[in-house]
Amino acid sequence: MMKIRFNLLGSLFILIVLAAFTSCEKSISEEKIGIEKVYIPESISVNTTDNNYSVPSKVNDKVVYGPAQNFLDDDANNKVLVYLGVSKSGKETTESFSVDLMSRPDTINQLITTNGATFLQLPETAYTLPASVTLASGEATTSFNLVIDKPMLKTYAGKKVAVCVALSNPTRYMLNSRASKVIIIIDVDALKLK
Repeated sequence: MMKIRFNLLGSLFILIVLAAFTSCEKSISEEKIGIEKVYIPESISVNTTDNNYSVPSKVNDKVVYGPAQNFLDDDANNKVLVYLGVSKSGKETTESFSVDLMSRPDTINQLITTNGATFLQLPETAYTLPASVTLASGEATTSFNLVIDKPMLKTYAGKKVAVCVALSNPTRYMLNSRASKVIIIIDVDALKLK
């Protein structure tokens, strides 16, 4: 009888201790989930492998035109605008930050020489890129354009050209190392430029 009483009291004591410890933990709905990282969403979009981003975009190897296309033929300014963006992952509300943008011709050169890529490098004189972008407090994403000189792009008719855009030096958060650059591969003929 004494042994049963001791086991009951011991079990009750253990239950009380466990209840005290578990009541101090946050519920799963209160936990902050996600890793706060900065990335280029086009580097991981549906139609990409190895950070490649086709312009114009393709779905099931068919070019997408109309409202879902990922570029603009700006005939009035003689430019082609490729739509790109910067995003921050994680559940936390974004605090304002900036991140630098840069082209990486060395990446394209390496792909051409080492991997036998079937595209040409678009010269840096053919396009402009903002020096940086800023996400305001509360924004999870922002957009920017790679602006390409249309007459120069047209000289590559019948070919594909590529530009590598990369992020660097975020003022807050860390870069997602797998998605901090995108290789934009432009099929010049498929753009159907005017």
